Amino acid sequence: MQRVTAKLAHFTPYVVLLLTVVVTTIATIGTYKIVGIESSIKKLDSQLTEQQETYKYLNDNLPKELFEDHLSHIENITLKNSLADTQTELDTLKSDETQIENNLIQEVYEQYDTYNTKLARNTKLKLNTDNATSNVEEYGALLLAKDYVKLKELLDTNLQQLDKDYNEYIASLPPPATSASGGYSYTNVNTEKGTFGVFLIKLPKDQITIKTLAAIDNDCKNNCPTKSLAQYVKENNAYAGITGSYACPADYAQCQNKLWSFDFALYDSNDNKWLNKKARGWSETGLMTFKGGSSNFYKKSTDYGGDSVTAAISNFPSLVKDNNIVVDKSDTDSYQETKGLRGAIGTDDKNVYLAYITNATVIDAAYAMRALGAKDALNMDGGGTAAMYIDGRYVVGPGRPLANAIVIVK
Repeated sequence: MQRVTAKLAHFTPYVVLLLTVVVTTIATIGTYKIVGIESSIKKLDSQLTEQQETYKYLNDNLPKELFEDHLSHIENITLKNSLADTQTELDTLKSDETQIENNLIQEVYEQYDTYNTKLARNTKLKLNTDNATSNVEEYGALLLAKDYVKLKELLDTNLQQLDKDYNEYIASLPPPATSASGGYSYTNVNTEKGTFGVFLIKLPKDQITIKTLAAIDNDCKNNCPTKSLAQYVKENNAYAGITGSYACPADYAQCQNKLWSFDFALYDSNDNKWLNKKARGWSETGLMTFKGGSSNFYKKSTDYGGDSVTAAISNFPSLVKDNNIVVDKSDTDSYQETKGLRGAIGTDDKNVYLAYITNATVIDAAYAMRALGAKDALNMDGGGTAAMYIDGRYVVGPGRPLANAIVIVK
């Protein structure tokens, strides 16, 4: 109850008031029911004990009071079953009514938080948000009526509209100037999943050095330091860079106790050590490693055998392995299944690919990377954290601050 109520601080004052009333009422009703039933259980248990003692006494004084013994036995059976039924009712109440209501409120809160985040994103880009805000006044009425299912559906509709408007905006951006001779280009790639615009850096591995870098010096779980991509590039006299693995940004309520932390294994090329080393044992993530002009890709981080590296980064999911698409829907979450700006790192026998695929799901990104020529590819962070920097300027982003990054040194 305290956990749910505390999270209501993120709502508007009117919504906070309504949610507080709803949660308090549910909890109070549930408490009164449970207390009443527990009292009944104690009373029945006392009566059962009394009846059992009476049964023993009468049984010791047979045959004189056989009939009373019979009645006592019937009462004993009745009490046992009443006790069992009441206990079942209590268990059902505790695990059903109140819990279901609280779960629904939690889901509504999380949806509302996501709605506010995406609304702020679109508003910052000066996109028209009328279609996603015209029915906001209905939120309060639906909360008051405890119609959580309809409220969730309404939030879903508005979230889809915000994403649709954002993706149309991304798709409408004019292709940036192409400079293929410097390794950077904007291109359209045809795949089995459709045609996608791609911001692409493609350079020969034997002419560059890949560095994987983090803003932290040691493993960090909360309030972790960050840098901009431009900082990572400039501090290392690098030529180009891209956002690294997923981290927990400050603009999401779920990250309040792990701000800017990242959970995935990364080899810091400057400090020559692994961060989040234990995550190398995760089978859900893939791992890309580099040493000099060579690279290796492990579909599962657990496949890595501990070979010496100069750079390495893990994330999820793996996209392409030996020219085969290795990601499917079971490997992705709902966020990754929506259309957006998707980051990836890939390699073939000679080149490294740093890419952002526009208006794509993570699975779409896998097909795009293969179509570009990548033999192996791993998903990287994108969306509001997306950033690509080359030759002294941002071509994507700058986006949010970064917990880690990949840079290219010539």
